[in-house]
Formats: sequence, structure tokens, C-alpha cells
Amino acid sequence: MSAPVLALDIGGTKLAAGIVSPAGDLLASRVDDTHPAWSPAEVIEQLFELSEAALAEAAQEWRDLPAVGLSFGGPVDFPARRTLTCHHLHGWEGLPLAELVEERAGLPVVMDNDANAAALGETVFGAARGFDHVLYLTVSTGIGAGLLLNGHLHRGANSLAGELGHTLVVPDGPACTCGRNGCLEAVASGPAIARQAKAALDQGEASLLQSLPRDQLTAKQVAENAHADPLSARIMARAGEYLGVAIAAAVNLVNPDIVVIGGGLSQAGESLLQPLRDSVARRAVPESVRDLRIVAGALGADSALLGAAALALRRGPGREGTT
Repeated sequence: MSAPVLALDIGGTKLAAGIVSPAGDLLASRVDDTHPAWSPAEVIEQLFELSEAALAEAAQEWRDLPAVGLSFGGPVDFPARRTLTCHHLHGWEGLPLAELVEERAGLPVVMDNDANAAALGETVFGAARGFDHVLYLTVSTGIGAGLLLNGHLHRGANSLAGELGHTLVVPDGPACTCGRNGCLEAVASGPAIARQAKAALDQGEASLLQSLPRDQLTAKQVAENAHADPLSARIMARAGEYLGVAIAAAVNLVNPDIVVIGGGLSQAGESLLQPLRDSVARRAVPESVRDLRIVAGALGADSALLGAAALALRRGPGREGTT
């Protein structure tokens, strides 16, 4: 496929549309905040407004595009081309999203969840290029995973492979968005890190974070202060420890070549990655970690969007976009 494709991303905090070349170049893009109160119809409408703007910037027409790739921030039924649910938005249960976008765009649409899309994006265009067995973990508003085995996405029997964020890591721990307690997402996601920092400050712990507005404190600020602030460093190290517990179990199970950490918290760098690597090394089978690489993703905030493009670019018999 030589023509660029339209990539769409529906996330818990942002919507994005981009025109992407077969080489993975983002020719034009538009981004907007996700409004939790919006209905799916309103989200779709906004996506098309963003798409029109991106197309105009890239000097492309709808008729020039061979396909659309769509990344969704929640579990999807890949063969049925439906969303299953979304823990951060409402009204997406059982929605035939790919079909709705296809009818509106007049183009074939390939849809997958955001973690699968980002895993494919990092494998085709990013940090996992050249590797066949890839475990990708996105750590942001939520925590999800994508898995490539022998170069192909592994989706599982019901398209639900990769829900690593809902692995139990702290028995009887904090409540999770899924309704259970002690999930990885409940203790190591962005919101969880911010809650831990606020709780420590409320208990009077000394920290550089004290100068920041308490009600606006974010995991990004915790990560940015980890190099100089003992409290921030401890919280990030604890998150890395918990992530390592879940990743080590996955490494023992599937024996990947590389683990790629994406999502907003991947920008925390070694304050998160080194405790994570140490945690994996203590828990995984030594032979599985001897040559294992654990790295930050290369695509940053565009990983799911570029992954959606990769889904569209790989359309065809025997490829990732087939249903």
C-alpha cells in the first residue's frame, strides 16, 4: 500500500486524527480533549471534524485514502468490530463502532483496542522494530498490554488478551475501575500515582510536591520530581515494582524478546524503568530475562495513532487487519 491512511484514536483523555504515510510519517494531525459527558455519537462527530482538518493540512481527499485505522481506549470484539466497554467513558457497550465510522467515511475501517494498536505501532515503526515476540505495556490513565507472537498480534479467544492492568498484584488492595481490588491499574497507573502522592502530602510528608496545587497534582509532576524528591522517587519506584510483578508473570508465560513501556508514564525514564527491570529480574525465570530488553517506547503520545495506521496499512489476507 503506497497511499497514506487515516488513523483515528479514541482515548480516555484525548481524541486524535492523523494522516500517516506507509513509512510511518505523521503528515498531519489534529488532537482534542475527550469529554466524558459526550455520547458516542458526539465523539464520532468530533473525530470527523478533526479528520477533515487533518486531511486539509495534508492536502488529501477522502477518495485518496485506501482505509481507516481506529484505536479505541477499551476492550473490543475484533471479529465483530464492536466495542465491548470503556472504563473511562460511558455508553460504549456493544457499539458497532467500526461499522459506524465506515458508513460515515465510505472507506474500510480496521479497529482494535489502543494497547494492541500501540503494540503494533511500536513493532512496525518504533522501539520494537526487528523483533518478533513483543510485549507492550501502556501505562497512563489506565494500564493495558499488547502482545505480538511470531510477528502477529495475539488477541485471544474473545479479543481480550492483554488485560495485564487487571492482574492482581496487591491482594485486598485499592479499588480498581473494573470493580475489583488490588489490580495493577489500581496501584501503578497515572491516577493511582497521583493519589498516592496526595495521600502522603496529606499525612505531612516533606516533599518538593508541596509547592504544587494539591487538587491539580498529576503523575507527570511526580515523575518529573523523582530525580530530586525522595517522596516522588519512592512512589515511582513502588509503581515500577508493581509493574514488574505483572510483567514477570507475562515474561514467564510468553518469553518475549523485548518489553516496551509506553503511555504517558513511559516518559518518567529510569525512575520508573530501573525499579521495573529490577522487579522483573527478581521474579522471572533467569533464562527468560538474560537477553530480554525492557525499554521505553519510541512513539510517545502518537503510539496508538500510528498503531491505528499500521492496522490500516496491514489490511489484507493473512495480515493484522483481517477479521
